[in-house]
Amino acid sequence: MPKAKEDNDCFVIMPISDPDGYETGHFQHVYDDIISPACDNAGYNAIRADDVLQTNLIHLDVLKRLLETPMAICDLSTRNPNVLFELGLRQAFDKSVVLVQEKDTPQIFDIAPLRYTEYRKERVYHEVLEDQKAIAKALEATADAANAPDGLNSIVNLLSLTAPAALKEFHGEENGPMMQVVMAEIGALRNEFRVALRERRASEAVDPHEGILELERVRHALREAEHHILSGDNDPDRLRHGLRLCDECMELSEHVFPRARRRTPTWRKEAEMLQHQISVLRERANNLLNRLECKQES
Repeated sequence: MPKAKEDNDCFVIMPISDPDGYETGHFQHVYDDIISPACDNAGYNAIRADDVLQTNLIHLDVLKRLLETPMAICDLSTRNPNVLFELGLRQAFDKSVVLVQEKDTPQIFDIAPLRYTEYRKERVYHEVLEDQKAIAKALEATADAANAPDGLNSIVNLLSLTAPAALKEFHGEENGPMMQVVMAEIGALRNEFRVALRERRASEAVDPHEGILELERVRHALREAEHHILSGDNDPDRLRHGLRLCDECMELSEHVFPRARRRTPTWRKEAEMLQHQISVLRERANNLLNRLECKQES
């Protein structure tokens, strides 16, 4: 029998965006056609993270709803990292949750012993109705078993943990659930900042050996071009071949020199010197080739 809707929310943990391989709006349709009606049938008010618009600190309010709603549904389809993270939080606090997934989704080893309900991806009308009933039945069974000693879909009971996780208690002005959630959110943001800072430093770190081989290739190509040009005073074909080698040197240098400029002054000086040599050699080859062409015409 459906329960009263008042203060009986069911937080739905599921992919929000469209993963690769799915049509646009697929999971929105799953939510609208299957999950939300199933919640209605079981007497719950379905809400998702993108429905939480009561505060500018969206992540804070989402976390609060995740931990405080009496019931939750978690869609394991696509093994979305954010979905699994939110499921982990819900399980750590030993809160009631119904697991659902698209049919034929591979099981996740760590939570394979937990019960789950499947739905059909194609959303054929009569199958949608069957899937709605199955999920509604799972919601009702989970609610009935919430206070049972063995629990239902509980990692805490499955691993025989002595107690679920709990938010740290504060005293005085710091007391209250909202402040606890704020402090937890600040801690999460601090960790994310540290990870981002480490990644940025790693991306900016310069390998002292990077680019040495490319720079040597420029030197080798430049010497070969110089050989053809200096020995081709009276040979237009050798001069043209030398010019082509100069063009190859310049094209190669466009990939090498930007990295060299970020290094020590010695690297930058050598890169600038090689660029200058390429320009001078090209100019000399063009002058020699123009003279030969003028002689041939005269």
